Order: sequence, then C-alpha cells, then structure tokens
Amino acid sequence: MKRLLLLIGALLLTPLAPAANLDRVVAVVNKDVIVESELEREVQRILSDLQRRGTAVPPRHEFERQVLDHLILRRLQVQLADQAGINISDDELNFTLQNIAQRNDMTLSQMRETIVAEGGNFREFRNDIRDEMRITQLRQKEVIDRIAVSEAEVERFLAEGGAAAAGRYRLAHILIPLPLDPSPEQQRRVAARARDVHQQLTAGADFASTAVAVSKGQQALEGGDLGWRNADELPAPFLAAVRDLAPGQISEVIPSANGFHILKVLESDAAGGRHVVEQTHVEHILVKVEPGREDEARARAQSLRRRILAGESLRDLARTHSDDPTSAIKGGDLGWVSSQSLVPAFAKAMQGLPEGELSEPVRSNFGYHLIRVLGRRSHDDTAAYRRAHAMETLRMRKAEEMTQTWLQRLRDEAYVELRL
Repeated sequence: MKRLLLLIGALLLTPLAPAANLDRVVAVVNKDVIVESELEREVQRILSDLQRRGTAVPPRHEFERQVLDHLILRRLQVQLADQAGINISDDELNFTLQNIAQRNDMTLSQMRETIVAEGGNFREFRNDIRDEMRITQLRQKEVIDRIAVSEAEVERFLAEGGAAAAGRYRLAHILIPLPLDPSPEQQRRVAARARDVHQQLTAGADFASTAVAVSKGQQALEGGDLGWRNADELPAPFLAAVRDLAPGQISEVIPSANGFHILKVLESDAAGGRHVVEQTHVEHILVKVEPGREDEARARAQSLRRRILAGESLRDLARTHSDDPTSAIKGGDLGWVSSQSLVPAFAKAMQGLPEGELSEPVRSNFGYHLIRVLGRRSHDDTAAYRRAHAMETLRMRKAEEMTQTWLQRLRDEAYVELRL
C-alpha cells in the first residue's frame, strides 16, 4: 500500500497534460493498443516529476522508450486484472481519493479543482488511481500471497544476526536485466552492457538520469531511488556491496539471477539498540461497508454508538454485531497494539482518544469502527519485534525478486509490437 500511495502522490502532484489530437498507435499490446497521446501524457507527467527532483532528463528517444516500456507493463497488468475479475468499487475508489486529498492538505473538491486548473482531466485521474489499485490487488494475488517464509528461515536469519544488523541506507538502483533462461552469449552481452553503464557512472554520468534512461528496475522512472532501507532489509549481496561505501559512492556491478545491479549510496546512518514501543489496549466494533451501502453502514455504526452511550455493553454488542470475527468472539478486544500495526485511520483516531472515551464512527478501508481505549503503556518489544521484522524482511526480499521475475515473464509471454 505504501508503494501505491507514493505512485498516487506523484500522479496528484504532477500537472496532467491535456490530451492532444494524437492518435497514432505506438505499441500493440496483445489485442490492445497504446496511442501517441497516452505516451505524451505520461512523458509530460514523469518529466515534471523529474524536474521537481532536479534529475537531468536523458535523451528524448531513450526517455520515450523507457516510458513506453512502463506503459506496456502497466497495460499488461490491467489486462490480467480484467481476466482475473479484479474490480474496485466506487466507494473504495472514493475513499482512496479522499485519503490522497487529505495527504496533500486538500478536500476532494479542492483536489479536483487543482487537477482541472492545471490542465488535467479528473476522470482520467480517477481511472489512473483505479488502475493502480487494481494492479496492487493483482500483484498481491499473483506474487505476494504466494510468498512463504518458513520458521527455519526466520531462525537462520536471527542466528546470523540479521535482525540486529546496524545501519540504514537510502539507495539508488539500476538493473540491467537478463532474459529468462539466458544463453551464455546473452549473459556475456548483458554483463558487458552493465560494465559499460558502470564505467559511465564512475566517469561522472548522473546516476538518476542514467537510471531513468537504462534501468529496468521498478523505480527506474523515479531515478532509481529505493528510499530508506534497514541494513537487514537489503539482499545480502546488496549489503555486502554498500556496507563500506560513503554517501555519493557507487558500488561495483552486482550479478544476480535476474540481471546485473548497480547501487549508489544516497544517504546512510547508524541504527540498532532495543525496540521500545508505545502500546494501546483497545476494543472496537467494526461495521463493514457493502458496495453502494455507505450511508446504511454509517447509520448502523451511529446506532450502535448511541446504544453504548445509553448504557449497553460494548463487549456484548461486539459479540453480536461486529463484522470483525477475530475480535468479536473476544467482545471486540484487540489486546495491546502499536499504531504501526493498524491502518492509518484507526491508528490516528485511537491516538487522539482519552482513555475510556468512545469514538465517533471512524472510516477505514475495512469499514466503520467504534473505538474505545482501555489503557496505554511503554513496552520493550525487542524480541518480538526482531522476529516479526525478520519475517517481514525475508518476505520483502522474496517479493522484490519474485515481482521482477513475474513482470519479466508477463512481458515475454505477451504479444508486443513497438511502433514508436
């Protein structure tokens, strides 16, 4: 979800160029086409984003080809989402749009006015967000849900000191990919290409601009910026390559099963120590929102709130009325939780509640919540944190590699004809 919000933020903060009367086909993607006006719109969006970042833009023909590749992968994923029957309801979409507006300190109406004032089309913006949400669900179904991390892997990770590894790194990344099942000649050719790119970088070429031009990594069009990662979240070859590098330095070429990687350390700092968290003992009732029945769900939540304020037991009502089956059998009791483990809307409301006070209905992507705080504490959660963090770190490592392989296979198995 975090990745989706970053993509959405870029869409919101970038003026959308008005569609020109350009309808030349620039790519055939299975039974669909991408036309020149679509390509130009995406080029202008990403150009504006790169300019805000201060990233030099590569030559136009290289940049257009990269953007077209991005559009082709996006179109293939949308087609697969169509085949899988993945849909986003208007209520889900509107809730996400409201969250985007709030993150940009706007109301939904103000966001719409801003997009239109900057030459954009709000309907196209809605469709873009809907597609991003569908793609996120598709990747969850096709990749993330299939990732398994065994207890043995976690134990080995902890035994090797992975969860205690010190340091954080903000890295930029370039991937020169190998085809699936490459021949020795293909491996030599791609390795030579990676060495050539590395030589250009060490000779002074701008890393972000080069990533935009040549990388096939998922963050290529953001200049390859991977954001901050804890040392133990990095694949072992990546950590070994950057451990002794200072900010601004570039790694050697790193070979892997899916291609050759080059990293640049943008920032780094030390980390480690114990993990003490602020926890809240909280109980709640959840009222799910069925498609097209938003008002009904809100009214039901308000009715339950009035009954609790009139003296009925939240725990009794949770057992019979809550749509969260896990907590309902416990009378709505979620136990001791940290804000990081909760969806943002729930966490924000919980943090602002005095102990013993019942919240107004709080809307999250799960539905409407009635929340009551029973207590607060500081808790040394180091052991549990390290174990959970180890599990998540191993899942992230597998997810990145599997997603890249899945996208490459999706492209290789599709019919794609370039007409740029």
